[in-house]
Amino acid sequence: MRRLGPFAAVALIAALDALLSSAAADCTCRAQGREFQLGERACLTSPKGARLATCGMVLNNSSWEFSETPCTVSAVSPPEQPRQVQGQQGTADRGATLLR
Repeated sequence: MRRLGPFAAVALIAALDALLSSAAADCTCRAQGREFQLGERACLTSPKGARLATCGMVLNNSSWEFSETPCTVSAVSPPEQPRQVQGQQGTADRGATLLR
């Protein structure tokens, strides 16, 4: 059996490294109907409340790693309902159309 030369051994190691790193690039975490790449963060609900979580790898599986940092969550108040203006309504208003 022939032995690999130093150049062939380095080329083989580089090819294996490229193969393994491309496989890791395909791993994503899913939350809230979206996909997150490794290293990305999201605000997720946990038993301790909303916490910042980072997408990572655990035993060759993508997984969320929760931190102790609580998320800053802001609430948007609902829009105000338009008020009815009371006034005179004539017969011309009923048949009017809006042209844009």
